[in-house]
Amino acid sequence: MRDPYLILGLDPEADDDAVERAYHEGIRRCPPERDAERFAAIRAAYEQLRTHRDRLAHELFDTTPPDSGDVLEKAAPVGSPARPGRDVLEALLRGD
Repeated sequence: MRDPYLILGLDPEADDDAVERAYHEGIRRCPPERDAERFAAIRAAYEQLRTHRDRLAHELFDTTPPDSGDVLEKAAPVGSPARPGRDVLEALLRGD
């Protein structure tokens, strides 16, 4: 599963208002009529991080290994300089 902080574009130190603003921004950019899969991911991320208590529970108890997309996003965020493609990262993670 993708990191909910990355899906919503949030800093781990975000407060409740910042989480709600990021959620509303996300659903404005990706309404369910246009991109149902992305909307579902945004909604699930919001449900995980909605309150301070939810964020604390996520930090303490979530043992889901990072998705290769998460590793790529943290290693080389979108923008300049150009980052390697997902296939290159997955090959590196496999040890190819």
